[in-house]
Amino acid sequence: MSTPDDAPFVTAIENDAELKQLLGGPSGKSQEFYRTFLSASEDLRFLIVESLASGFPIGLCGLLTGSLSDDCEVRVILTKDFWGRGLGTEVATALKKLAAELFPSKVLTAKAHPGNAPSLAIISRLGLVPDGAVSSDSRDNGWLAFRAPLATAPSNQTMRPTAARRRERLKDEL
Repeated sequence: MSTPDDAPFVTAIENDAELKQLLGGPSGKSQEFYRTFLSASEDLRFLIVESLASGFPIGLCGLLTGSLSDDCEVRVILTKDFWGRGLGTEVATALKKLAAELFPSKVLTAKAHPGNAPSLAIISRLGLVPDGAVSSDSRDNGWLAFRAPLATAPSNQTMRPTAARRRERLKDEL
């Protein structure tokens, strides 16, 4: 969990123009804003990702639930030095497991800018399926939306053997 002491790191990530170019852009919020926010926050929105080797922070991740989302939205952002190493997938997979434990009745979701190929690849590896585009007045208007597939088919449907095998595999992954 992040603490007010993490405000300088959170501020640096949230205001890095290159890092945030396909993640909604820099927040423009101050270190004092994040220090105050982190001292009052009790949700899983801003978790610090630390390097196992060094223990230093290398990114942010989180799950949006409650008043922020009816579902459970997974989010990951790593500093540029740690891109392309598979760590985003590792963090997202851990968040998927955490979401299943803490919020078993919620559907896992994600959203990504259509031009953010690394995020789209991670979302695919999580097994999430397309769910249209985001329509809102906020920065994510037009982003692609994804959600976990349904684990079971309605009882009145007959499934072909190949679809049944795929559904069983998805149930095992979820």
